Amino acid sequence: MTRTSLFAAAVVLATVVSSPTSAQEIQAKDARAKAAEAAGLSRAKGAENATVRIYEIADFQCPFCARFATEQMAKIDSAFIKTGKVQWVFVNLPLPMHPNAWAASEAAMCAGSSNKFWPMHDKLYMNQAEWSAAADPATLFTRYAREVGVPAGPFATCVASDLVATLITNDIIFAASSRITGTPTFVINDEEVIVGVKTFEEWRDIIDAAAKKAATKKD
Repeated sequence: MTRTSLFAAAVVLATVVSSPTSAQEIQAKDARAKAAEAAGLSRAKGAENATVRIYEIADFQCPFCARFATEQMAKIDSAFIKTGKVQWVFVNLPLPMHPNAWAASEAAMCAGSSNKFWPMHDKLYMNQAEWSAAADPATLFTRYAREVGVPAGPFATCVASDLVATLITNDIIFAASSRITGTPTFVINDEEVIVGVKTFEEWRDIIDAAAKKAATKKD
């Protein structure tokens, strides 16, 4: 996958379905395409022309992913993403061992279709212990979506109609094609792969090194 963006490619792939044969199918395809496009863009944050682009491949039910999200992400966001140095893109990899992970990814991406991916991302990780233990977490996800400002109607329709399912499937295909099997894993500028939780100081060194390497290539 080139630097020209995973999320853009995923949006394109998510809209490739068989030709509709009725007005209802055309409407369904249009809704799916719009949801996928909005969700694909919402899960990327930071300047698109940033020197460093990082893909975070993660599972919402993964404890180590939650640890990264709650302990390190805010610091990285403040120091590197909001300052324009890094663009960060979340990639879903719901692992089979986590029974609620797919539903959590769907909830996050459906929130993303209303431009609320990152608030939902934070809510899911902060409350991971609650929904991970639920036999049916749908009610909790609906509540989280409401609490972060996602309109109830569009969210319910997105989940019930599987509007972002293809987008999540494409994320899984991307991870598999990159030989990524565990979470969290981070792909930096389509070159370096970092596995596991690192300290902020380690992330600072990783990002600074990637920025210097990218600058060298331009010279």
